[in-house]
Amino acid sequence: MEFKVLGPLRASVPLPSAAQPRRVLAVLLTRPNEFVHRDVLVDELWPQEPPSSAAAVVQMAVSKLRKALSPGLPVDDARQRLRSGAGGYRLTVSEGELDASGFSGLKAAAATATGGERRTLLDRALGLWRGAAFADVPAGPLVEAHKLWLEDQRCSVLGKLVELDLAAGDHKAVADRLGPELAARPGDERLAGWLAEALSGLGRRDAALAVLDRCRHALWEQAGVSPGEDLLAVHRRIAGTGWSAGGPPSRLPQATPDFSGRAAELAEVARALRSPAPVVLHGTAGAGKSALAVQAAWRARKRFPDGQLVADLRETGDVLAGFLRALGLAEAELPTDRAGLISLWQSHTADRRLLVILENGRSEAEVRPLLPSGPGCATIVTTRRRLAGLVGARPVEVGELSYAESRALLGAIVGEARLSAETDAVRRVLACCDGLALAVRVAGVKLQQRPRLSIADFATRLEKERLRLDELAVGDLAVRPALAEVLAELSPRQRNSLRLLGSPGATEMADWFATALLGCSSREAAGLLDELVDDHLLHAEPDRSGFRRYRLSGLVRLALREPPDPAAVRRALTLMATLAEHASAALGPEYPPARRADAPAAALDRVAADPIGWRATETANLALAIRSARAHGWAALTERLADAYSDLVGPRHGGSLALLGFEIVRDRLDRPAEAAKLLKLGHSHADAGDSARARTCFALAEARFRSAGDQRGTGAALVALADVDADSGRTRSAVDALREALDLLRACGDLAGQAMASAQFGSLWDDLGDFRRAKECFDASLLLSLHCEDGWQHDRSAKRYADVLRRYGRIDEAGELLTSALTGTRNSRERHWEAHVLRSLGDLHAKAGDARESERCHSRSLQLFEHVGHRHAAAYTHRSFGESLRLAGEHGRAAEHLGLAMSTFRALGDRRGGGYALLSFGRLRADEGVATEAAEGLRTAAGLFRELGFPVWELRALQDLSAVDSGGRQRDRAREALTKIRSGAVPG
Repeated sequence: MEFKVLGPLRASVPLPSAAQPRRVLAVLLTRPNEFVHRDVLVDELWPQEPPSSAAAVVQMAVSKLRKALSPGLPVDDARQRLRSGAGGYRLTVSEGELDASGFSGLKAAAATATGGERRTLLDRALGLWRGAAFADVPAGPLVEAHKLWLEDQRCSVLGKLVELDLAAGDHKAVADRLGPELAARPGDERLAGWLAEALSGLGRRDAALAVLDRCRHALWEQAGVSPGEDLLAVHRRIAGTGWSAGGPPSRLPQATPDFSGRAAELAEVARALRSPAPVVLHGTAGAGKSALAVQAAWRARKRFPDGQLVADLRETGDVLAGFLRALGLAEAELPTDRAGLISLWQSHTADRRLLVILENGRSEAEVRPLLPSGPGCATIVTTRRRLAGLVGARPVEVGELSYAESRALLGAIVGEARLSAETDAVRRVLACCDGLALAVRVAGVKLQQRPRLSIADFATRLEKERLRLDELAVGDLAVRPALAEVLAELSPRQRNSLRLLGSPGATEMADWFATALLGCSSREAAGLLDELVDDHLLHAEPDRSGFRRYRLSGLVRLALREPPDPAAVRRALTLMATLAEHASAALGPEYPPARRADAPAAALDRVAADPIGWRATETANLALAIRSARAHGWAALTERLADAYSDLVGPRHGGSLALLGFEIVRDRLDRPAEAAKLLKLGHSHADAGDSARARTCFALAEARFRSAGDQRGTGAALVALADVDADSGRTRSAVDALREALDLLRACGDLAGQAMASAQFGSLWDDLGDFRRAKECFDASLLLSLHCEDGWQHDRSAKRYADVLRRYGRIDEAGELLTSALTGTRNSRERHWEAHVLRSLGDLHAKAGDARESERCHSRSLQLFEHVGHRHAAAYTHRSFGESLRLAGEHGRAAEHLGLAMSTFRALGDRRGGGYALLSFGRLRADEGVATEAAEGLRTAAGLFRELGFPVWELRALQDLSAVDSGGRQRDRAREALTKIRSGAVPG
């Protein structure tokens, strides 16, 4: 029987093909003639976690081996090779049957032999090897350790044989023997030295030096170490000169110990360094480019065994000469001319693997000659400019640190415990640092040096803009000098542009605003802005409206320390007012607004295309513009800006700034202008659902119009007052106001005003249950509106009239009016009124039983109201949507919409809307069979309508209440409501 393990596992009998029996045999052959416990076999086969069936699997594998090694013999036969006992198994192996034992015997014999006999024995020992030991067997811990021991023994025999061959001068035998060995283990210094000696003895000096170089590279790549003294001595003997004992030049500065963040940039640089194209790290001064470059270089250095070189291009001295000296060239070998140095650098780096860092590159022409030429080299360039002219370069922007990265860096310097104790103050400090790595580091070092200084106190100091740059300085770390150096390198034109952009104090601005500040053509401004973006002094990105927005770092703005240019600021604020007015017009009834001559057409078109997006983006800047105009004393411009701001955001959300336009005209005692602003302000409050403030503004406006003798204005104010009074239950006041308004509007010939007042009267009479008077008013309103210059009032009157006709069952007439109104509002692009008409159409389709079309109309109405930001009107659509879903039997969705409507009505104090929602809620609960809740809701709704003086709606609620609660007083109240309706009485 023969067993061979010095190579693939073999035996003189056929072995099982399954993996487990072969692995068991391998373990047993590492300990021949010894009992191997079953637990050892289990650990070998399953090093991590054995299955519950492990013992059974081992037993089966042993059984298969017995049948293969001792076919036909019983288990307890004395001739059985694989026997059980002592909790394990023993494989009997006789002398001469195992090749590993034969190898060990020959090695031991050679140790005592001499001369040719020793060489023969060693040669025979190596001849037993057919490859790596146990080559085709998956190794567990035991077999793996045995393999390593056998390989070590083989290397020992190989080394003794090579030494004998070298001593005998048989260099060819050594070269033939070691070539394949070193290919498998290129970093083995002993083998490399022997092979180099043999090749040198054969006269192949270049090949010998190449072997040594490959070993040197392998050592650097695998372990980051340099060759030992023995290999250095071999190199000296063959080359006549030695390698530097310190290895290749490594000029990398120490990596920043507390380096934090920049994970994405590090990964991008690591990928880019796998090609010879230069990696350009570009960013503003203080962004941390150098720290990032050094960090990336330390991580990649093992891939560049010929060295790492660093040069700061701001320093004096010839960079190329310094690089070549670092690579081992003597001073006498360096050319005296620039062209010669460049040529020598390129030829000397063609076959090397170098990593070069060039700090503070200022131009492509400065950097290009310093790039190593070899495909195995890599270069990192740090620069404040993009250096787009470097062909094939891989740009990596080193931008602002995110808040998380800034906090991590601050925590690495100061300590996480201190930051956790003052989280809000940390956020304030980092906000003042603008994401600039240098600023964060300076803040951290300052806090570290002053442990008794609270972070909150430090934040308070930083928030004082005039002191911020002074505070961001500690030792030789300071933000101001870094920024000053950047600003000093700018051209006068660039510096002036930057000064203008920083003068309004805005954190960011659109391209049209920046162009107005610069006071030049849009094309010229775009070029200037692009230059500043390329220099990382401005940040640019598009907003949701398509405008390119520019942001000037607060620290850069403070470093400029230049007074604002009033003419440039006024020019930009005037354009801001124009575009804000255009956005307001685009959100109002006149859509699309006409182009104006005092603003660029492209900017006007973009504002008109998305006025909601423009409002969301520019609201903060518009508020800043108002304050800036007021601070400069520009009253007329302040008034324009404040009025546009009020129109866009509403007085409810605009605060004191939205009222500033009114205060200006009040202070100059301009009664007509004051009245117009009060009327406009009242409509804004009414749209927002604030009836109390709306009525106050309308009453004040009416008094001022009346004192100025303005009949048209007085009539408009009275109509607005009547609308608020009618909704709040003051029906007598509403009727009186509308009657007087009609008289005044007839006297001054205002047809549109008369049409509006008549339609308002029609809705009021309908609420009071007088359909005949309501019809007369609506007919008059429609007739009057036909003689107006535009059809907007006709569409509004038609919509209101259709709502009345629908409630009285005249579906076809209502449908014709709404179809006409929808066409008119869409043609005029009046999205607000289109949404109102769609709501009425949804109600009409629900009444007709067309649930699908009703849902489509209500959904579109909600979309439009949400688009124009009309929360109050949207609540009425939610109520209508809920009612239509109730009629369609979708109770869950109906309750959701009614709940949204009710919450809005409560928040705005709209009792009438709340009554409508409660009426629908009561009907919904009645449909669901919840009589108690239904009765409660309907009773509350009836009471609200009674208080408001709307007998028709009270009667409807009481009729529904009778169906669920027959024992209450609703019959008596219903008779009272019906009496009011029939008598035509107008409650006081």
